[in-house]
Parts: sequence; structure tokens; C-alpha cells
Amino acid sequence: MKSSRKKIVSRVLLSLLLITVSIGFVGYKLYTKPHRNIEETKAIPVSARELARAYENDETEANAKYLDKVLEIQGEINDVSTNQKGEPVITMKGTDLSGLICTLEGKSVREIKPNKSVSIKGICTGFLTDVVLVRCILQGD
Repeated sequence: MKSSRKKIVSRVLLSLLLITVSIGFVGYKLYTKPHRNIEETKAIPVSARELARAYENDETEANAKYLDKVLEIQGEINDVSTNQKGEPVITMKGTDLSGLICTLEGKSVREIKPNKSVSIKGICTGFLTDVVLVRCILQGD
């Protein structure tokens, strides 16, 4: 009786150890996963107005099409500011109800002025009254 109890306890402990090591390995791999290179990634072309309208009309469908994908957006700058980390943030004109908020990578940015048309490449992270894009870079000159 005692030997069968020892076998059960040792198997349970071995299983728990194996599960813990597996979870730790997967967590480590996800934590150290490299970022996508935005410049080299093929982007989905879309206008700022078209993207904002898609999210206003059907957020679920727009998420299926654009969420976590690299987009190349053409549109007009509405405002330029910085966030709490000091990163440049461009607000682009979309529709009357919503626009696009694009957080640029890096601290050095060429002269960006409101009402200027630009092309920005970045990752879409969803919709919070405005479409949010991160890790953005300016395209062309």
C-alpha cells in the first residue's frame, strides 16, 4: 500500500515539475520573441478615411481585416504631439467622428506639420473612438 502511494505522489510531482518547466520555457520564448521589422514587412495599403470608416461601420469585421497587421496609411495630419514617454504622436484626419492616432518609433522626427499629407506605416492595435497604430514610421519624403 505504501509503495503504490509513493508511486502516485512521485508521478504527480514529476507531472507538476514537467508542466512548470514547459510553462516557463514557453513564457521565456514569448518574452524574448523579436519584434517585426516594420520597414521590411509588406503592408496593407489603406487611406486614413477608409480605415476610420471601416471601424465605425463594423468594428468586428475591421478587426478581422486590420488588427495586429502592418498597414500603410495615406492621409492628412491633424495634430502632432508627444506622449508620456516623449514619443512623437501624430493624429490623422479620418471621418467626422473619429481619426487615427499614430505613435512613431524613435525620438528624432523630421519636420511634421498639421494639414500635410503623409504616408505612415505601422501596426493597428484597435479602435478606442480613434483607430490606434503603434511602432509607426514615416514613408518617403
